[in-house]
Amino acid sequence: MKTHSYTRILQWGECDPAGIIFFPNYLRWMADGVDQMFLAEGIDPNAAVAPGTRSGIPIVQLSMRFLGAPRLHETVIHQISVERLGGKSLTLHHRFLCGENLLAEADETRVWATFKSPEDSGLNPARIPDRIRAMLAPETGNPPDTTGDKEEE
Repeated sequence: MKTHSYTRILQWGECDPAGIIFFPNYLRWMADGVDQMFLAEGIDPNAAVAPGTRSGIPIVQLSMRFLGAPRLHETVIHQISVERLGGKSLTLHHRFLCGENLLAEADETRVWATFKSPEDSGLNPARIPDRIRAMLAPETGNPPDTTGDKEEE
């Protein structure tokens, strides 16, 4: 599976009064991390794909489990793995570690979509472009799993 990893330091504005991470920040870190994963490969997942049309990868399903909490100024490792790559959707697994200690993990399913403008509330699921599929494909060379994309059948 494709994996992206980076580190960050827990900042004052990300803590609750007890000096530990305020849990919604994990979700913000997930969004930031997915953007970083794509941008590291030279791909803007929210770019214009045609005049007046943009792409995006909204979350359609999310589950998370909390096991620990980092404290102010501790370094957190955020690992993102591509668990499933379908035709129009992908599932990512997130792990947050402080040293060897697993703090939290989450699974999210995102759909590749296009939309015409910010005022257009309609997202249109679309096939994940080939160059992006190649970037997300498992490093093992195995073909991607396309199960779970019912709209393709």
